[in-house]
Amino acid sequence: MVLEMLNPIHYNITSIVPEAMPAATMPVLLLTGLFLLVWNYEGTSSIPGPGYCMGIGPLISHGRFLWMGIGSACNYYNRVYGEFMRVWISGEETLIISKSSSMFHIMKHNHYSSRFGSKLGLQCIGMHEKGIIFNNNPELWKTTRPFFMKALSGPGLVRMVTVCAESLKTHLDRLEEVTNESGYVDVLTLLRRVMLDTSNTLFLRIPLDESAIVVKIQGYFDAWQALLIKPDIFFKISWLYKKYEKSVKDLKDAIEVLIAEKRRRISTEEKLEECMDFATELILAEKRGDLTRENVNQCILEMLIAAPDTMSVSLFFMLFLIAKHPNVEEAIIKEIQTVIGERDIKIDDIQKKKKKKKKK
Repeated sequence: MVLEMLNPIHYNITSIVPEAMPAATMPVLLLTGLFLLVWNYEGTSSIPGPGYCMGIGPLISHGRFLWMGIGSACNYYNRVYGEFMRVWISGEETLIISKSSSMFHIMKHNHYSSRFGSKLGLQCIGMHEKGIIFNNNPELWKTTRPFFMKALSGPGLVRMVTVCAESLKTHLDRLEEVTNESGYVDVLTLLRRVMLDTSNTLFLRIPLDESAIVVKIQGYFDAWQALLIKPDIFFKISWLYKKYEKSVKDLKDAIEVLIAEKRRRISTEEKLEECMDFATELILAEKRGDLTRENVNQCILEMLIAAPDTMSVSLFFMLFLIAKHPNVEEAIIKEIQTVIGERDIKIDDIQKKKKKKKKK
C-alpha cells in the first residue's frame, strides 16, 4: 500500500504540472520581462525631468497627469524641474515647455509632425483630424492653418484692438450682469464675455447669447482636460465619460446653430466681398470641396472658444497683479495718458509704447 502511494505512476502528472507551474514561473517571467525592458531602454534624456527608474517613472508620470489633471500636473513639474522639462505620458517622452521664448522659437518653425492626445479622447471632443488646436493629421492641419493665419494677421489684427476696446466699453455698461448679490464683480466671467464678443465680431458675426455660450465653453474645456490623455480602456465604460460627452455636444450644437445662420446669410448675400471673414472663407472652401462640413464647424468652434479660455485668464491675472501693485498701476495709467491721451486706442499705439520702452 505504501509502495503504491509512493509510485509516481499512480499520480496524474498532467494535473499536477499546470497547478504548480504558474506559481513557480510567473515571478521569473515578470523579472525577466522587467530586466529586458530596462536592458532595451536607451537611457533617459538630458532634459530635466523625473527619472526612468526601471519603468516606474513613466507610470508615475502618466498617473500624476491622470490624477491631478493636465494643468495642475504641468504646474507641479514646473515647480520641481523648471520651465523646460521631460515627462512620460502614455509611455512616450513628452516635453512641457512653459518658457515663452522657447515656445516662440518652436512655434515659428514648420517642423510639425503631429498633435498630442489620445485618439479616442480627441474623437470625443471633436478634434481628431479636425480644426487646428489638436488636429493630429499634418496634411489637414496645414490646409486649415492658412485660414487662421489670415484671420489673425493683417487687417484683422488691426481691427482687433478697436473691436476689443468697444466690446469692453459695452460690457462695462452692463456690469450688473456679472455682479453677484454681494455686489462683487465676477471679473473672469466679464473678460470671457468680452473675449467671446470680440471673437464673434471678428470671425463669425452672428448674434449669440454670451452668458449661455461662455458656460458651455467652460464645460467643453473641462471635457478637453479630462479626456485628452485618458487610456483607451476609459472609453470602454460609457458612464465614466458620459457627462463630458454631453458637455461637448452642448457646445457643438450651439455653435452649429450659429454656423447654420451664417450659411443662410452667405447664400442670400449679393456681394460676398463685403462680408468676408474667417467663417465665410471656411464655408466657401467647403463649397469648393477643400474642407468637409465637420472640419469647417470645428475650425469656427475653436476660433470662438480660444480667447475666452486663454486670453481672458491671462488678462485676469494681469489685472490681479496690477491691482496688487498700485505703483505699477499708476505708471501704466501715466504712460497711457502720455501716448494716447483722451482718444481711442489704436494698434499703432502698442508699437509706440514698445519703442519708448526700448529707448529707456
